[in-house]
Amino acid sequence: MDYREINTFEKALEVKGETLDQFNERTKGMDIDTVGYEKVKVIVFALNGGKHVNLGYFPWFYNPTGSSSSFSCYGYDFGHDCAGVGARHLLVDSERAKFAGKTFPVEYSQYINGTND
Repeated sequence: MDYREINTFEKALEVKGETLDQFNERTKGMDIDTVGYEKVKVIVFALNGGKHVNLGYFPWFYNPTGSSSSFSCYGYDFGHDCAGVGARHLLVDSERAKFAGKTFPVEYSQYINGTND
């Protein structure tokens, strides 16, 4: 499947072999930022075609709520094997990084900000 076809969280789950009901059951009772973390893991897995990436790109985007412990930026940047803040969820190329930031802002906001905004 072309990564551009993965334009909803449900489609990302399909790539991982999980349904939305299964995901909701698995994450029931978790804090919103932890649910966001689990969503971002699914999204990155799907967009990377199931590959683990040691050298890649982070999805960067405008974060209107500010950021207490991560980043606020519009665009994308090259990442490498070192992580200064949080877990690394790298994408294989800049196109996927841009796509992830534009397509999944709510999921990333849940992870970074702990909100549904």
